[in-house]
Amino acid sequence: MSTEEIPALDAIDRQILRTLADDGRISVTRLAADVALSSSATSDRLRRLEASGAIEGYRAVLAPSVLARPIDAVVGVRAASGTDRDDLEAWICDQPAVVEAVHLTGPHDYLLRLRCRSTAELDALLMSMKRVGGIADTETRVVLRSLPVRPATV
Repeated sequence: MSTEEIPALDAIDRQILRTLADDGRISVTRLAADVALSSSATSDRLRRLEASGAIEGYRAVLAPSVLARPIDAVVGVRAASGTDRDDLEAWICDQPAVVEAVHLTGPHDYLLRLRCRSTAELDALLMSMKRVGGIADTETRVVLRSLPVRPATV
């Protein structure tokens, strides 16, 4: 569902979304207390927000140490001329090391966030992108540390 189809949000909906962005595992009882509604009314709002597409899903954010993928890299990629974008995007999404991908404007067509087991795996993936994935050019930056920012909220 596109954002144009999501109905207008009132102050309580926005408060629910802000709370869920901070703690997606909060109980309905606790959420209801936070927004001063009954559990039933809060559950109804949650179902409506999910059905409208305002809430796209819930997920666990895993610690990098658990993933055994200590190499964190950001890669700007430019597609080769004539590359089928659907095929390229399917190839990108099929790579286990790719944890985030965005299509954007500017000198790169895509920005990829990679989590690799080693620099050798990173190197192999970059070479594979150029050989198999339809990528003409890459610009790779190794992440030194990530800042603890909050998710976007309404």
